[in-house]
Amino acid sequence: MSVEGDIALAEEFHEPLADVLSRVEGALAEMARLVDHNQSLIARLTWTAGAADPSYVAAMQEADLVSQKLDGIAGFLRAIAKTLPADFRVETHRATGDLLLAELMHKIGARGREKAHDAGQAAGDFDLF
Repeated sequence: MSVEGDIALAEEFHEPLADVLSRVEGALAEMARLVDHNQSLIARLTWTAGAADPSYVAAMQEADLVSQKLDGIAGFLRAIAKTLPADFRVETHRATGDLLLAELMHKIGARGREKAHDAGQAAGDFDLF
């Protein structure tokens, strides 16, 4: 790609930093909710068998701590986003190139990429693990 193309791409994906931080905050809050939900479910289903094992108890506590930390970082980013001037902008396209999960790239990354992701989802694409 030429230098002119790089500049055009950079301009296309410059967006308010507060918006980017808000998307990251939302993704972290969602991860915190999922970790908390899964930890609770796993503990409920396995507590009787594992409660006597100190490493099991420690793992359950660590999962709870991870959830709390994710939620705390999300809140920190939320507070920062609220205080940023509207003219603080950041180019997001290159940063999303390093993300490995497509869903995450579309959730927090470059504004223009979400349309391609939505079109793929509408066509019936989904992730299985």
